[in-house]
Amino acid sequence: MDKISKTQIFKNKNFSLLFAGVLVSNIAHVLFNFAISLYVLRIANEAYGVSRAALIQALYLAISGITLLILMPLGGVLADKFNKVRTMYITDYIRGITIGIVALVMLFTDQVSFIIYVLFAMNIILSINSALFNPASSSLLRFIVKDEELQQASGYMQGSQNLQNIIGLILGGIVFAVFGIFWIFVINALGYMISAVSEMFISYDHKTHADEDEKMSLSLVFSDIKVGVKYLYNQKAIFATILMALGINFFFSPLFSNAIPYFIEFGLGNEPSYLFMNFLSIETWYSIISVAFSLSSIIMALYLSSQKTKQRYGKQLKIAITLAITMTTLMASVMVMYYIGLIDINLALIGLFVTIFMTGFMTMAFNIPLNMIIQRNVDPRQLGKVGSVISVLSQALIPIGAMLAGIIISQLSIIYLYVFSVLGSWLVVIWYIKNKPSSTL
Repeated sequence: MDKISKTQIFKNKNFSLLFAGVLVSNIAHVLFNFAISLYVLRIANEAYGVSRAALIQALYLAISGITLLILMPLGGVLADKFNKVRTMYITDYIRGITIGIVALVMLFTDQVSFIIYVLFAMNIILSINSALFNPASSSLLRFIVKDEELQQASGYMQGSQNLQNIIGLILGGIVFAVFGIFWIFVINALGYMISAVSEMFISYDHKTHADEDEKMSLSLVFSDIKVGVKYLYNQKAIFATILMALGINFFFSPLFSNAIPYFIEFGLGNEPSYLFMNFLSIETWYSIISVAFSLSSIIMALYLSSQKTKQRYGKQLKIAITLAITMTTLMASVMVMYYIGLIDINLALIGLFVTIFMTGFMTMAFNIPLNMIIQRNVDPRQLGKVGSVISVLSQALIPIGAMLAGIIISQLSIIYLYVFSVLGSWLVVIWYIKNKPSSTL
């Protein structure tokens, strides 16, 4: 197979526009996501106390996940029926306007309880639009690049997203600490609006996957979802890998969505002194820890984008996920030792940074080949519905995991969450290693 140069890919106007749109919106989106979980935890603590703050943060995360899971199949069906680009820019405009309105509400009121309600309402609106946006955007790449460009295009998209993560996280730490949450909302709203403008100029023939003679109905939606599930179930190797992702995400995700913000706010935030405290705020340390994952991810993404496509990835996927969970186990060990007093805050910060950095390598070594396998093996006319089914199946337990994590933290302790997550992750990985169909990927 001839090697596709970076220059050739970016001569594709549609790919360049998609890349530019993602570049702007992702930086703003990462900046927003960086701050919102910590902000909800902080104002919930102010209004209701530490124990209830962990539950409110968990509920915020769970509502977003549940909304996405319920509506993602509908988004997948719509992605296969209608113009993907139009779906993308309309939902981006809605998200930008919504966040802008919430920013104005925060500017003119200081009632913490009311702000929490507004944030939850915003969360639902954003999640609805994400459920429509994600299947459309994830399946669009297949229609705007050539088959031989898929791996590299996917690598550049994911690699660029991690570069954007780095920029967004660094800016997030600075903006949150220096200017406050209001400007993070403003930047994110503008990011979505700019991204929508860029997406409006992407052109492709949506009739290649849309059946205009078939009218939309509720029965058609459920029929298409059933088709997507059946199609995926018959792909035994992919289906087994998605089931593994379902289990891993349940145990793995709370360590990042619940445990790290909790450590920043109630661990690092309560320390009388810590590493580089003269010029690094706790929010900046939060961004640095988060950047560790993105930095290693982009290195791995760029490396994989330069490699030729393989026929088989089964062994690579199993090695990658095993090493990722090994690094997560080391990270959990560092945090448990900090909470029981065996190491100080400085060693905890260093250990957390290093283990998360290494986890990023392994996670990207798994995600990029899997994404390419799905793009290559799934019928292009069913990418939207199958992609949404994959998203739902792989993420179905994340909201439950977030809520369970909040309960474990508030009713037991953060240490129990680390033990629970590590043991559960290893059980899932051992099952996946022994699964024979997944070896044929």
